[in-house]
Amino acid sequence: MKWSLITTATLFLAVISNTVFANLTQQDEAVSFEKTPEKVVALNWTQAEILLSLGIEPAGVTSIKGYKQWQSNNPPMPDGVAELGQRTEPGLEAIAAIKPDLILGYQWRHNRIYNELNSIAPTVLYRQYPSTEDDRSYFARMQGIYTSVAGIFGKQQQAREKLNDLHEQLRLSREQIKKTGLSGQKVVVGKFVGMGLGLRVYGPLSMAGALVNELGLENGWTATLPGRDFTHVDLLKLSDIGQASLIIIGDTPEEAGSMLASPVWQSLPAVQENRIYYIPSLWSFGGPDSALRLTKALTEQLVSEG
Repeated sequence: MKWSLITTATLFLAVISNTVFANLTQQDEAVSFEKTPEKVVALNWTQAEILLSLGIEPAGVTSIKGYKQWQSNNPPMPDGVAELGQRTEPGLEAIAAIKPDLILGYQWRHNRIYNELNSIAPTVLYRQYPSTEDDRSYFARMQGIYTSVAGIFGKQQQAREKLNDLHEQLRLSREQIKKTGLSGQKVVVGKFVGMGLGLRVYGPLSMAGALVNELGLENGWTATLPGRDFTHVDLLKLSDIGQASLIIIGDTPEEAGSMLASPVWQSLPAVQENRIYYIPSLWSFGGPDSALRLTKALTEQLVSEG
């Protein structure tokens, strides 16, 4: 069996036996195979989440401990799934030992080892973040990726139902927030990070930023790191948040104490006017399950405080 690489603006696609089994458009990255893959490995947590949410147990996943901690293990990772090393450095020998029918990953992490991966099994690498070629938000892109992966396994109807449930929750949440009078208010979503970086804040094309806009609010942060959908804001730049309210994801680490006590933090309008909202430590990336959980958490906090 032979396969080669075809690139598009949004997808790296495995081609089997010199025949392209795909119908690619800008908005719907469709991938199909002559035979449904039975053994699949995921090189990142989003692909692991997507597979599990579709009822597909991956044979192997990178950084399983990290999935359980940072992704918050939802859907739960089953016992017996093989550990494949780090997300940035997947163990090629461990992957080969599984003898997978399909490898799923992301272009920005795994394109540099695509040839090695594709020599083991057909490899599909999706683009996770917005780019100059395709500036769709992470939220919009995630739905295309989810639909694509579902199509590989014949799970299109299940994917449609999952996405319909997500959009119905967004509609209900938008109505709840509107009733509180918060619609149109500018908010910044962030989380405390270590290493003296202050806050990680999310741009409008991030999952969190897009969900804020979907809820009828206005994401108040635009700057992002190159190739990513967030940036880091240190203490001296916190004033750039301006009049926006703050939504903080997760707990406040001990090392953030000095920042919270600083005059800069205390001078923020959101602090002075008690417009800081805290939600649980949920993953701000992922698939429809993560988006649904983040939507519910945002709504519950804003409505209860509104």
